[in-house]
Amino acid sequence: MIGRAGRPQFDDTGVAVILTRSDKRSKYENLISGKEPLESHLHESLSEHLNAEIGLGTIVDLESAISWLKSTFFYVRCRTNPSYYGLSTDVEDMDEWVRRKCEETIRSLQDLQLIECSASGKLQTTSYGQAAIRFYIRLNSMAQIVAMKEQAELRDVVFTSLFVG
Repeated sequence: MIGRAGRPQFDDTGVAVILTRSDKRSKYENLISGKEPLESHLHESLSEHLNAEIGLGTIVDLESAISWLKSTFFYVRCRTNPSYYGLSTDVEDMDEWVRRKCEETIRSLQDLQLIECSASGKLQTTSYGQAAIRFYIRLNSMAQIVAMKEQAELRDVVFTSLFVG
């Protein structure tokens, strides 16, 4: 991961140190030199990230979720290379896609009981959502945990942890 580490108000550049095996050196040299494009994988774990940003208070409603997503490297890459992410090249379609993606993700987090939405549209994490954030638990694992009976036995917990990705 390369970035400015949360100091955008002070820093406009960042430093990266890449440690890798010698057989992978050319891959990273090509990425750094721009010979090979670097693509985002945020969409593969968007739910976990959105949950964390809601827990931090960065995202408080649908509109702030959309703004947050539009501020990411993922969005930049979607606009630059939309076909890689299965999108059309129409910017209006992309903006609609971002809205739909945020709505779907928020709905799925609500369905899993990780977040709640007030009548005014304010989002906040539940205790389940906070646990997912604190312990870096993937969404499919949290779904299994939430679905467990209240007095689950040790074998139920172990079985769930073995067979959930």
